[in-house]
Amino acid sequence: MGSKHAFLILAHQEFNILQILVDTLDDIRNDIYIHIDRKVSSLPQIKTNKSRLKFLEGDKRIDVRWGDVSQIEAEFSLFKESAQYGAYHYYHIISGTHLPLVNQDVIHQFFNGRDEVEYFATMLFSSEELIRKGNRLNLMMKSFSTNVTAQKIWRLGIRIQELIHFKINKKTKFIKASNWVSLTDKAVKYLLENQSKILKKYKYSMCGDELFIPTELAVSNKKFNMKFLEGYLFHKVGDANSTILTMDDYSQIQQSKALFARKFSEQHLDLVDKILDKLKS
Repeated sequence: MGSKHAFLILAHQEFNILQILVDTLDDIRNDIYIHIDRKVSSLPQIKTNKSRLKFLEGDKRIDVRWGDVSQIEAEFSLFKESAQYGAYHYYHIISGTHLPLVNQDVIHQFFNGRDEVEYFATMLFSSEELIRKGNRLNLMMKSFSTNVTAQKIWRLGIRIQELIHFKINKKTKFIKASNWVSLTDKAVKYLLENQSKILKKYKYSMCGDELFIPTELAVSNKKFNMKFLEGYLFHKVGDANSTILTMDDYSQIQQSKALFARKFSEQHLDLVDKILDKLKS
């Protein structure tokens, strides 16, 4: 694939924004792979003019649940689908509510000559959070975000483990970064080669999608060159998830000098239109 990029998109709603995103990525230098949550009954009608577009179908679609290992499974599904078509210069994992803040010429210029660098967006974290999410058994994750009883069981389970000093993955010191990353072919192939081991290790993690890539690349013997950039992604994190951006955020978005931003919504198309106008200027 030479210098081509693969954009791996995880989406479950806001399909008008998804089409706008795809339009901004529609370039002969890019291939686009889209995973739509299995809970969505039918695939949206998304089109490209220049990019190769591939929707994951059938068993390749995962029923994704917040905080659950299914988030990691969906990423692996995209890695596996895209990697079979050849070695891409970079694989970018993004959501269906991302938008690039620079045009494709700038994106490709940024990554040219950086074949050996793995890019991550930084996130704030504490050592206690890493232990809780990676070294404890996080029960009931599949229903955690929607079920109060599941949340109570999870809290009780964590509390008991803290009291008796119980840990899993004792030899691993976890690293946290945003799950929205840009990876080399070398990194993607390494992760795929270790998929079974990784899924087993992170089965009881909480939000393991923010842990597994930086952690597993760091503990490997492959000496990956990992860069954590504050200016990679502009997003505003609320209690647990990124909040929807509005026109009030526009000046901050521009000042960030980031490559990408999220979450955009069709409820705030005035902001989306302004971003698109900036891309065309």
